[in-house]
Amino acid sequence: MRRRIIQSIPLIIALLGIAFLYFSRWCTETVPVCYGSWIDHIYFYFTQPLYFFALYSLPLAIILIFVSRPIFNSWLKLAAWMIPLGVIYTAMTPVNFTGIGIDLFPFYRDDAARLSAEALTTVSLVLIIWKYFKARHSSTAT
Repeated sequence: MRRRIIQSIPLIIALLGIAFLYFSRWCTETVPVCYGSWIDHIYFYFTQPLYFFALYSLPLAIILIFVSRPIFNSWLKLAAWMIPLGVIYTAMTPVNFTGIGIDLFPFYRDDAARLSAEALTTVSLVLIIWKYFKARHSSTAT
């Protein structure tokens, strides 16, 4: 039981990231105090990229609940360096078009958050499948 609770932490974090976007929209649209506050100012810088990262990593977070503990620990080792790299990559991407020159290849912070979440999910699923078949093969060999 405790294993499932610990392994559901990524799902809880992803759901909180998704819920924060809806909360910030609700707050800025309905509560006059929130309009122009820090919640309104961080929308394009932080809230929307967090939403896309959480949304695209949600299937991975659901799958992580049902994997075995050694596979989850292997994923944690991968996530310990891949998530900070994705955050740095997303933070270095421009928020929107600066207006200088022609925008031939529009690639903004939302797209970077999607791409880093897709890369994390894809590499994680490959790792999970590989570890699953490796553990299954080693248990049938003995």
